[in-house]
Amino acid sequence: MSNSVHQLYQQAMLAFCEKQTAQAIAHLEQALQLDPSYPDALESLGVLYANVGRLEEAIQMMKRLAQADPDSIMAHTNLSRFYQQKGWIDEAEAEQAEARRLSWKAELKSKKDQTADDVGARHAPPLRSPEEELRQIERRIQTAQKAIAFDPKDVLGYFSLGAVYLDAKRYIEAVDILKQAITVDPKHSPSYASLGQALEMCGQKEETKETYETGIKVATEKGDIIPLKRMESRLKKL
Repeated sequence: MSNSVHQLYQQAMLAFCEKQTAQAIAHLEQALQLDPSYPDALESLGVLYANVGRLEEAIQMMKRLAQADPDSIMAHTNLSRFYQQKGWIDEAEAEQAEARRLSWKAELKSKKDQTADDVGARHAPPLRSPEEELRQIERRIQTAQKAIAFDPKDVLGYFSLGAVYLDAKRYIEAVDILKQAITVDPKHSPSYASLGQALEMCGQKEETKETYETGIKVATEKGDIIPLKRMESRLKKL
């Protein structure tokens, strides 16, 4: 991956944060012209295509993602979601089954990696390298993806994945996943808090306020003190 591809991807993130969806799509399309198999750009572009109603193109992006990264759980999870939107139930169920299969595969790999890490930890310094930090993020992503693959109605899977995307500054995916979390469970107040944070990081002030206001109502009704205080504090600062 060249620096130009990375720069275009970052420009797409910035454009998305400024609500310039068309510009974000253009940057991602340019990035994929330079590197047609760049997974982050494929996933982000697929999400944006779906968001603007270009469902056929969104499906093609996820198919390309599955080819570029055969272990991508989200490629098949999103394909299942997009097929459901088109009313293709058999295809949606097949993609969900493939996501589950990949989640089992990732679980086995995670256990092997953990064993290797435990052995290596006895002989290595405690500080993590940047490469290890990236591997840790990928493990967290896989763990959340596995939860979604096992149960598409598990709000905690979406919430956890949104949190990882936030940490990785992958804001397009964070907003999309956290909105899915709220769709799965409109009463999950921590998802509102994290969605508000993702929107806030993107500078989408009005939508951030609306998200926090709704989340505060939900948290108040349920007595969820921690997300309630968090959202009230952020809303005051806005």
